[in-house]
Amino acid sequence: MEAQVIQFITNHKMINSGDRVGVAVSGGEDSMALLNILHTLAQKVHFEVVAIHINHNIRRTANSDARFVKDYCEQNFIEFAKYSVDVPEYSAANKVSMETAARILRYECFENALKKYKLNKIAIAHHLNDQAETVLMHLFRGCGLEGAAGMQPISGPYIRPFLETKKSDIIAYNYRNNIQHVVDDTNEDNSYRRNYIRNMVMPLITKEWRGAPENLASFAKLAARDNQYIANQCDMNGIAREGNVVRIPLNRFYMPDSIITRTIYYGLDLLGLRQDVEIKHIEAIIALSADGLNGERVSLPHNAYAVKEYEYISLVRRETRPEFKEYTFKVGKTLVEGFGTITVTKTISYKLAIQRGLCVVDAKKLPKKAKWRFRLDGDMFEKIGGGSKKLNAYMTDKKIPARLRPTTPVLALDHEVYCVGDVAISEKVKTDLDTIDAYVLEFIRQ
Repeated sequence: MEAQVIQFITNHKMINSGDRVGVAVSGGEDSMALLNILHTLAQKVHFEVVAIHINHNIRRTANSDARFVKDYCEQNFIEFAKYSVDVPEYSAANKVSMETAARILRYECFENALKKYKLNKIAIAHHLNDQAETVLMHLFRGCGLEGAAGMQPISGPYIRPFLETKKSDIIAYNYRNNIQHVVDDTNEDNSYRRNYIRNMVMPLITKEWRGAPENLASFAKLAARDNQYIANQCDMNGIAREGNVVRIPLNRFYMPDSIITRTIYYGLDLLGLRQDVEIKHIEAIIALSADGLNGERVSLPHNAYAVKEYEYISLVRRETRPEFKEYTFKVGKTLVEGFGTITVTKTISYKLAIQRGLCVVDAKKLPKKAKWRFRLDGDMFEKIGGGSKKLNAYMTDKKIPARLRPTTPVLALDHEVYCVGDVAISEKVKTDLDTIDAYVLEFIRQ
């Protein structure tokens, strides 16, 4: 098995001389086998290994598991990194399953380890049987071709050297090499979906089709190959993340469904929202593009949503609205929490700024006590040319997306609004022939 794994690592160019490779080590038989193989290989290929152990604080034996891994690392002169997260607390606070909470917190630890320990790879002990279970879970939940492709040997900094190795081979390797491990008693808890597939579904399948795990893994490779070909036909130019939003032009939804689906997935990837998205969500987004009204939304996992905004479908990672604050109007930069930066310049040479489309305010007309804040009920705004209107109605007229209105800064005194972000200034503070000094306003949304 060791030769097979090394060949797999070589074929996929997973590890190079000089790398610092983190190994996710729970103390179970899979991760202990992986740590042992990579530690042995590191001495030949000249890379460094760092064992990463994460205590999820789910089981009473968690602390003893951490000690077991630490002791093994000390005996074998392997650098050891330990993390502790409270999965039950996160699960309850965020109303997600224990499995989802564990995965989220685990990868947060991995991202931290990459930086803290100067790693460029993290090896995870997912094996062939895990791949088969993953494919089944994705199919049962309703996935497309990409979901059927399961896990990949390399995903960014994450590598899976065991992905074509059978569980039985790992068990045999540990036995032959006398590699000790701990036993996770939650592996028998079939309330976890993964365990249900592993302990209840797969035994019934393999009883009838002995080669089912290998065949499912082979199917995943074929699905990944075909999916990559289709993905290569997609043009993602012009689709980019802006803060917590990715906008997809509606004209992209006239493409074939296979292209549309991958375009949506690409946008979700940019926001880090791919996990737990099913084909039903993709179909709902496509239907929204065709038949949805402006401002209509589709809910997505992890507190996200898609919304139709005029000529776009916007994918949005929801953020809590900032608490109410006021910011003194001043020359220079002002950092507005929940928005970004406002830069104010006072000048007598303001006409070029007007030509550039910037907001320019007559310094003499602006009340000295005006402040920056976000909109409030009762706010009024007087348009250039005259005509007072409720601020929210004005924002609608100017096609400011509903999701941006709560975090678009306004310059106001009481409920009189003199500037609406970088959209417009009020008739009451516009420059005229008598204007001497003016404020030029520039906005950067973060």
